[in-house]
Amino acid sequence: MKASIVFHTDFRLIQLRAAHSVRDVALALGLDPKKFFHVLKHTDDGRYYRDFEIPKKTGGYRQISKPVKGLALAQDRLSTILDHVYNPGSYVKAFVKKTSFVENARYHKAQRWILNIDLKDFFPSISFPRVRGLFLSTLFGFNERVATILARICTYKGSLPQGASTSPRLANIIAKSLDKKILEIAKSHQLKYTRYSDDISLSSSKKVIPTLVVKNFHDNPDGRDVILGDGLKNAVRSSGFFINASKTRLMMPNNRQEVTGLVVNKRVNVRRTDIAKLRMKIHSVKKVGFSEAAKVWVDGNEAQLKNHLVGWLAHIRQVRGPSDPVLAKLCLQAHEAGLTEIKWIEELADMSKEFDVFLSHASEDKERVRRLQAELEERKVSVFFDESTIKWGDSIVEKVNHGLLKSTFFIPFLTETFSKKGWTNRELNSAIQMNMTRKRRILPIKSPDFDVDSKYPLLNDTLYKTWPRDPADEAAFISEISDELVALIEMEKSSV
Repeated sequence: MKASIVFHTDFRLIQLRAAHSVRDVALALGLDPKKFFHVLKHTDDGRYYRDFEIPKKTGGYRQISKPVKGLALAQDRLSTILDHVYNPGSYVKAFVKKTSFVENARYHKAQRWILNIDLKDFFPSISFPRVRGLFLSTLFGFNERVATILARICTYKGSLPQGASTSPRLANIIAKSLDKKILEIAKSHQLKYTRYSDDISLSSSKKVIPTLVVKNFHDNPDGRDVILGDGLKNAVRSSGFFINASKTRLMMPNNRQEVTGLVVNKRVNVRRTDIAKLRMKIHSVKKVGFSEAAKVWVDGNEAQLKNHLVGWLAHIRQVRGPSDPVLAKLCLQAHEAGLTEIKWIEELADMSKEFDVFLSHASEDKERVRRLQAELEERKVSVFFDESTIKWGDSIVEKVNHGLLKSTFFIPFLTETFSKKGWTNRELNSAIQMNMTRKRRILPIKSPDFDVDSKYPLLNDTLYKTWPRDPADEAAFISEISDELVALIEMEKSSV
């Protein structure tokens, strides 16, 4: 299958190299020639673009021009050919398969110094003539008419639009000369180099910073002034790009070192302030609801706030991993706040829940135990009870193990049926093992005729309660047990 895809792309590339007309280009891209000709006439008048803004994480807004309909299809078809022709180096970390902003940051972790520079107006600086010139180059070998046609469908208002599938690929190819020049400097001084779209990072484990990279720097009350070296500046300028001086950062080990928005001093991590701010946003939703919280955080758009929270949770999951306890707690808080539509958030929320009490019982005794559960939950006690805690499709083993680990008190309802069940005995044995380091956590309740001494000698020295024989006494017993449990739970929480 993979070989046939390669052949198909090769064939389209050969067709484009042999093309001489709009019709030839349309057929090479697998498009209807008449419809493609109509798209080509309107590539620059806005008919085939949807313009909008999205908020940046660092503040402000990013202008997006998203192609639609036939133009989007033409760009997508051309994108496969661009991917086939371009072979990015390992230092290119954006818009390349099997790379990410996390991988980019990880490459620079635990260094003596890190230099970040930003290319000003990266996509807008790549103009129609530059794109056309690329298509005329030996890399593609298209004739002048075809190069013009393809440059027209890839540019909008004279440059690469942010939002088109072809833009990041073309930007990477055009920036190849820049990568080559900076890489020469990096190799000659044993530096690490990566480029994530318009973000360039250089770092080293050595103390000395080459003057080709940084000529001078000095600290002031507002930060650190950095004068870049001529070698680095010339590499950028001669490649047709410009440096955004306001975003130049030189970071030492005693500073917070960041690459593509992630902290990299010792390990790759999300900024604490970002996590704290996300926690504040979730808390405000829990307190006043999405509608009111959206007025504070995202100009009143409730759907936008939900997307914003999901985006940040996904960001933390990508950086810290899906098993991270901080992420799990954030997901639990978000789920409790009403963010219930995303399955992975719900799953992580479930796995981070903690319980005051684990009620272990045989199914034959469920009716009596259910009455105890109802009374405890009425008193705001968090209870692990299989029929309400384990949902359809959940892994029973995972849920039970999590409940045992995360419950403060384990209450086995000891009966003849309990003692004969393999499942309940496994729960009790796990609880007994945990109880060796967490004393007084097992609180047994037994049926009137059950002999604890003969069935469970390990519980001989554990004080237990006996369920009343007369059903008329059950309500008073459950109330008494609940009172004692609430007192124990409060005592446990106050001692932490």
